[in-house]
Amino acid sequence: MKKIIMVLLAALCFATGLFAQEAAKPIWDHGDNVSDLSYRNVNIFRILDQADSYIVYYEKQSLDIGQVAIPKSWFKTTSPKKLDFRNKPAGMGSYMTVLYKGGEFYKVLLTVNPSRLDSVWGVAPNGTKVDVSNTESLDIQF
Repeated sequence: MKKIIMVLLAALCFATGLFAQEAAKPIWDHGDNVSDLSYRNVNIFRILDQADSYIVYYEKQSLDIGQVAIPKSWFKTTSPKKLDFRNKPAGMGSYMTVLYKGGEFYKVLLTVNPSRLDSVWGVAPNGTKVDVSNTESLDIQF
């Protein structure tokens, strides 16, 4: 009797697969809706303001400090803007987000405290000159 019940239970388990419905497409399978935008975030140590650009000192893989110059004209004149500022949430550090579209530079977002009294802001020393004329891309090493 036990053997017959066990065989019937096993047959029932295998038979349920015959009546199973096709599973719906999972939410993470986007098919053709995959965005060509990607991004990288890095912590910012210091932003030095100069006449025509911002000099940003950022963290490189927790081992080194990198430097990049961002033209101020990207914030004012280009369409779409290649530079944008976001207010830093309370309790977080300042960081820079570099957006890539199709693997090429698209836009940079600086998430900082807008008050120039914040310790992340500074003024470049006299004589510091970084040439940012005709700059269309941001070459940054992570």
